[in-house]
Amino acid sequence: RFADKSRHQLFLEPESRETDFMYLQGFSTSMPEDIQEQMVHSLPGLEQAVILKYAYAIEYDALVPTQFLPSLELKKWPGLFGAGQIIGTSGYEEAAGLGLMAGINAVRKIKNLAPFILRRDKAYIGVMIDDLVTKGTLEPYRLLSSRAEYRLLLRHDNADLRLREMGYELGLINEERYGRFLKKNEDLRTIFQIINNTTIRNHKAINEYLVNLGSQALNGGINAAELLRRPEIDLRSLLQFVSIPPEIDLSDTLIEQLEVMIKYEGYIQKQDKQAQKIIKQESIMIPPTLDYAMLDGLAIEARQKLAKIQPLTIGQASRISGVNPSDIAMLVLYLKRNSINGSTSI
Repeated sequence: RFADKSRHQLFLEPESRETDFMYLQGFSTSMPEDIQEQMVHSLPGLEQAVILKYAYAIEYDALVPTQFLPSLELKKWPGLFGAGQIIGTSGYEEAAGLGLMAGINAVRKIKNLAPFILRRDKAYIGVMIDDLVTKGTLEPYRLLSSRAEYRLLLRHDNADLRLREMGYELGLINEERYGRFLKKNEDLRTIFQIINNTTIRNHKAINEYLVNLGSQALNGGINAAELLRRPEIDLRSLLQFVSIPPEIDLSDTLIEQLEVMIKYEGYIQKQDKQAQKIIKQESIMIPPTLDYAMLDGLAIEARQKLAKIQPLTIGQASRISGVNPSDIAMLVLYLKRNSINGSTSI
């Protein structure tokens, strides 16, 4: 498998604190058991190793994921939802995320509610589903952070701000947990405003603090948020110079979240503006009956791809491989013209 390499790293990973079982990471194989014995025993230090479980491979089929709606419902079979390996993914996390979304939308369909769709700027699950149903895949899909164009928005520290309100509305978050979230969110906004509205004056204590950190001393006043953006300054220590209401719980989680929000505020705002442009495109619906073959301004490849995928919105259409910005502009123009004539709803 790695004939072009002079070496290949393997890792011995303990499987549990209670046993001495080891997992041989990087040793992927589906060879016969006697061959596996020889392979393992050829490794330095494993000459006497006992194999408890032999490696194996699984072959499985999958449906073409572009046959699914963003709700994970099959286009041709309303009421049938798919998730996991059957729609082209590989991995436990991918299967769990898709299963959760398919289950939510199956229940919502039974209750005659609108599908619950996570946008690409709101969750990695949204990135995964959109990739699958819009672009498809020719090999088992793994959800990598590099697939997301809004990585500054999809941070681990702000997952609750992005998703917990939705979870509560879906009935997945209990009242106690939701109450803690509301309190934390209120504290977050309060401290954020205080820091952005606080001016730190030039005095001995602050300058000693800055000099000890190797930072430039103050000659005059400076906004606390601006001071925090210096790489050597951390929020926890800076708060000694900022007046914070005593009822606010300054947990490590809250501090980390605030620090990221303030230090990278400019970059986050820039990416958020980019996301908002795409959201506008997502609001332009494409009629399911639209015949792309009749649109003369579209490139032949674009017509074929659009007819195959049947995107629901202009935003989704713009992410299809082979559909260029000029094709999108022509499609938007067509929809606007027909909207004026009353035949299409945008």
